[in-house]
Amino acid sequence: MDRHSLSVRIRDTLGSYHYEPPPPGSTIRVPWTAEKVYAYVERLRGALVDPYVQRFELRETYEQVGESQPTYADFWVIAKGNGGYVEWYDPASGEFGLGIQQGSEIPVSIGMRGDLVGVFCAM
Repeated sequence: MDRHSLSVRIRDTLGSYHYEPPPPGSTIRVPWTAEKVYAYVERLRGALVDPYVQRFELRETYEQVGESQPTYADFWVIAKGNGGYVEWYDPASGEFGLGIQQGSEIPVSIGMRGDLVGVFCAM
């Protein structure tokens, strides 16, 4: 995957995005309204960056958090949010994920994975 093909994929996904509310009774709390989700889609559009490859420290599982030597993976950064949050894409798995970067340190992937919009909504 290259920068251009990833940008096209993201643009196409956002262009055709349609929110499907969860079935009644399937969530712990009240599901988000379509208006709230679409507001996040617009925020995501504003947070997109020109994709670039970045090394992440993996702190996604209990085992990874307890390791004395961290594990790393390279992902494409696709969006930056408030508070140092970044959304990334892993072409090997096809998943989007959430990381956090504080200062100039290597960002940490925190174990939130999913679809393009859902991961951004978790920021």
